[in-house]
Amino acid sequence: MDLLKLLAWVEPTIVPGHVAPPYDPAEARATMAAAGRSADDHARFLQRWNGCYALQGALHLLGARSDVPNQSLDAWNRPDGWRQSFGMPLDGVTFFADSGLGDQYGYRDGKVLRLRVLDARVERMASSFVEWLELIFVEPARYLSMDTFEACVARLGPLPPGGHFAPPPTHAPGDPVVAGALQVMPCRDNLELRGAASMVVRGSRVPSGLTAR
Repeated sequence: MDLLKLLAWVEPTIVPGHVAPPYDPAEARATMAAAGRSADDHARFLQRWNGCYALQGALHLLGARSDVPNQSLDAWNRPDGWRQSFGMPLDGVTFFADSGLGDQYGYRDGKVLRLRVLDARVERMASSFVEWLELIFVEPARYLSMDTFEACVARLGPLPPGGHFAPPPTHAPGDPVVAGALQVMPCRDNLELRGAASMVVRGSRVPSGLTAR
């Protein structure tokens, strides 16, 4: 599917009321460099929706903008931010979107990867931004765990901007996910917790300054 048809398909799913500032290419230079041949298509998306939530909030796309880090593409990928808690598995990956349950989507060598946050596993997902969008919107149940997300919304209410539905801090990598035990957590806190837990499992030392919260 070409980008224009795909954008028309995506539009009805965009969550209203999330006002984004104007597109600022200076705030996404590193992300666009990582995007490779997807840079033009991704930039066209950002020119239309410079950061947005879609599919009831189950999908969040960051923008080329200079406000809070959890909305800003290049700021979200700073090496001194949440990603240091995962260590080497994230080397070379630049993230541009996340799910309401915390999975991250990003570029490495121009291809789109997914970080499965609960087991700290990085896997290839698509060859381009357009292919990734199509996969997400054709199969949201598969890639966004919509059943679990919708159960959380029914129990806890709509997910607030900048949040994830996340397991409690005691959840260990590999443990089953129980929808009834998930809670709203700031996205950076959730990612730092999952990264620190994964490093313990791998026998690595948690980086200084990061503690379970």
